[in-house]
Amino acid sequence: MSETVQMEKKIVLITGANSGVGFATARKLAEFGAEVVMVCRDSRRGEAARNEVAQTATGPGPTLMLADLSSLALVRALASAVRDRFPRIDVLLNNAGGIFARREFTTDGIEKTLAVNHLAPFLLTNLLIDLIQKTPAGRIITVASESHSGKLDFDNLQGEKHFNFFAAYNRSKLANILFTYELARRLAGTNSTANCLSPGPTRTTFGRNLTGLPRLFPILVKNIPFLFADPEKGASTSVYVASAPELAGVSGRFFLRCRERRTRPITYDSAVAARLWKISEQLCGLKTA
Repeated sequence: MSETVQMEKKIVLITGANSGVGFATARKLAEFGAEVVMVCRDSRRGEAARNEVAQTATGPGPTLMLADLSSLALVRALASAVRDRFPRIDVLLNNAGGIFARREFTTDGIEKTLAVNHLAPFLLTNLLIDLIQKTPAGRIITVASESHSGKLDFDNLQGEKHFNFFAAYNRSKLANILFTYELARRLAGTNSTANCLSPGPTRTTFGRNLTGLPRLFPILVKNIPFLFADPEKGASTSVYVASAPELAGVSGRFFLRCRERRTRPITYDSAVAARLWKISEQLCGLKTA
């Protein structure tokens, strides 16, 4: 992708934008001229990140919006605040994610990995879909992972039978891809697209909240420098999928290192994706068309 990409007059909403890949993506897209809306959970860290992004912005200064995406009510409040403030969204980048050592539950009674990594982007996207469709070529992008699960046990969607922190994370990343492909099918024939991506192994603060033995996982693997890229390099795929002119009209694809890649066979099973969509609607208390 050329470094001369222009994003003037584009409104880009990025969740999890105060650190790591989300922050690096926000800086680059602001440098390209986009008006970046940074969704963060912590006001202090969010404001510090907003100030840094503002220094690179060549267009409108970035906007900070606060939301704890583990709460469905706060996701709804975020969507309402976005609707009050912006006439459209050109790019929605569902970047925020988490990994949790134990089986925790949100205030909605939902297992936290599923809630943060899958249900939050599912709900936010559906609540903002009309704003995305108001732009001539809206893009919906969800950050997944190349290490997504190869199967989906609907009876263990929230770790009901057994819970492993890494399996729960991989399951949520599979859900991201199934959601994207199903959304792309639903958007067929419209002016909006849905794609997903992996930033690849990246040195970020992701996983530092883990405790006990699981905490050793990110500490050990992220100290292997030749395996893990810096956040700027990790963000390159997010920036590419958000801004590359050649991806106009491209939908229902997965990207890694700025190239389209195949995902596991289950991700192309439309019946599995439709079932997950219906369950996600029920868990979010949402009815889509």
